[in-house]
Amino acid sequence: MRRWLAGLVLLLVACGASPQPDDAAIVSDFHNHQSNVEVTADGTVVRLLPDRTSSTGTHEQFIVKLSSADITVEVEHNISIGARAPVEEGDHVIVHGEYIWNAQGGLIHFTHHDPQGTHEGGYIQDNGKTYD
Repeated sequence: MRRWLAGLVLLLVACGASPQPDDAAIVSDFHNHQSNVEVTADGTVVRLLPDRTSSTGTHEQFIVKLSSADITVEVEHNISIGARAPVEEGDHVIVHGEYIWNAQGGLIHFTHHDPQGTHEGGYIQDNGKTYD
């Protein structure tokens, strides 16, 4: 049975299926101070932050409250690489990217494709559209 499930997961990945949200994994990463972990979050945008510019580009920033946990995470989406996700407070979003721990709940970045192909691509799904 375990081999069958592993085969199914590989088949879904090969077919381009998106990772399923797993807020419990993010909660575990937060409590265990884990960083550099690929995650998929399901939540509601609770706060928009001003764009931030750094050496890697301009980043759209917002805070998401996880649907199945009392934790918020910051999302930093590089709009110098990917298209801006026109999120608004109250929007339900799915966010896939790399989780970085911090005491406020952590942040998810790399929520866009990787033009160099050295990192797993991420995305933001908002109102039925994917931004990567």
